[in-house]
Amino acid sequence: MEIVQSIVNFRKGTIMKSFVTKSSGLKFLTILAVVLAACGIVAAKSADKEADKKEVLTPLQQQMQNTISITFRDTPIDDVIRVIAEKANVDIIKSPKVIGTVTVTLTDVPLGEALDNILAAHGYGYVADKNVIRIAPMSELAQKEEVLVSRIYRITYANVCDVEKTLDKFLSKQGSLSASISTSNIIVTDTESRIKAIDTFIAEIDRITPQILVEARIYDITATDKLDLGIEWWAGRQSYWDPVTGLPTTNRQPYIMSAFGGAVDKTANASIGTLNFGIWNKDLDIDAVIRAEQEDINAKLLANPRILVLDNENAVFDIVAEYPYVERTITGNTVTETVKFKPIGTKLQVTPHVTRDGMLRLHIMPEFGVKVGDVALAGGAVPIVDTRKVDTIALVEHGQTVVIGGLRKKNVTQQTNKVPLLGDIPVLGLLFRFEGEDVSNSELVIFITPRIIETPVMSDAEKQAYEATDFIRPVPVTSRMEKEAEKEAEKEAEKEAEKEAEKEAEKEAEEEPEEEAEEEAETSEE
Repeated sequence: MEIVQSIVNFRKGTIMKSFVTKSSGLKFLTILAVVLAACGIVAAKSADKEADKKEVLTPLQQQMQNTISITFRDTPIDDVIRVIAEKANVDIIKSPKVIGTVTVTLTDVPLGEALDNILAAHGYGYVADKNVIRIAPMSELAQKEEVLVSRIYRITYANVCDVEKTLDKFLSKQGSLSASISTSNIIVTDTESRIKAIDTFIAEIDRITPQILVEARIYDITATDKLDLGIEWWAGRQSYWDPVTGLPTTNRQPYIMSAFGGAVDKTANASIGTLNFGIWNKDLDIDAVIRAEQEDINAKLLANPRILVLDNENAVFDIVAEYPYVERTITGNTVTETVKFKPIGTKLQVTPHVTRDGMLRLHIMPEFGVKVGDVALAGGAVPIVDTRKVDTIALVEHGQTVVIGGLRKKNVTQQTNKVPLLGDIPVLGLLFRFEGEDVSNSELVIFITPRIIETPVMSDAEKQAYEATDFIRPVPVTSRMEKEAEKEAEKEAEKEAEKEAEKEAEKEAEEEPEEEAEEEAETSEE
């Protein structure tokens, strides 16, 4: 009984386990079916969403997806485009700038891809609108039409004319501008992108320009040494002759006349230094002059001009004398003479520029001229000018000094006048020789000191000079007729004042009875 019972129990357990296993399998299948059904629903919804999101193509876009097959060899691009338009049944507009030949072989290629590659090989492109394809160079397709905008700029610090010239080169093809010099306004019409760039440009250039005080010191020294040394003589037998006929006027036979006047006159402006001696009697006349003159000249020119100039502007210093000369103009048989003046002296041009780091770049052009003589022409004498010029650019700091030196010049002139052969005889030849020498030595030195000035202030010396220019203004003198007119005007004013006073008194007299009557009426009422 125990064994049977165990078997039964075992069988019962097996049956229960099998039932449990079968129940679990059914649940799994049920869950799997539910999951698959849910996935199908989700996939269907996703497909619906994708279908909803799918872009609706225009007829031209659908035609661009059609495939074409073409083959061309060195064919003009116009014919290629025409064939493609006919095969794809599309409308194409070509720019006149699209030219060239095409060699291509395509088989079942979409129209859009075919156009992209054919046109890209020649630097062209296309734009597909709603119904038409437009083919043009890439540069034209890249240009986007912008709205034109007008703006007025008021120039405060910069020069209106200079700004106008600069902006004229900055405008696009559609842009235009106009300037009013009297009001310092500029009106610009251009695209929005250009207007924004012009805004930045105007803000950069229209600002307070730095000022530079340029101080120059010009030092010119000239040393001149001149010498005249020699003998001049005259000898004869007291013979005289007529200067008109050239015949002797005396009976002295034979008549003799000789002379040596070989002075070089290098010291024409010097004081006379001579020694005269000779022999004179009734038969003989000998005159001799020993001349020894030396001239030593030392001259200095000192100038210290100062000038305040804007950044990038030209400062000019002129210390010159003007020499007149006549200029002749011949036109046919007509001769016109005009008096002109030639400036000779010291000229200095300085153009400063302030760099971003506060340094100063100077463009310096000094010029120094000296009159050395004249040349005689038909219209008169024209001055001969000896000129020295320098053109340089230097970079200095605020307050530093630029030195321009080395403009030196030395002229040495030696002249000897003598009688041939006799003047070469040792010792005795001194009687027949005259020597002169001219040595000129000059040097020009220029010192330039630039300073950046934020607020111009006068120095003490300048203040004293300015105060010295103040004077008492003259008091205007009143004539007799003006005094009489003033007196008559005063009398007329007094008469008018008296008439006004009488009118006021009469008016007050009329108002007093009325006021008394009103007071009596008020009293009776009370």
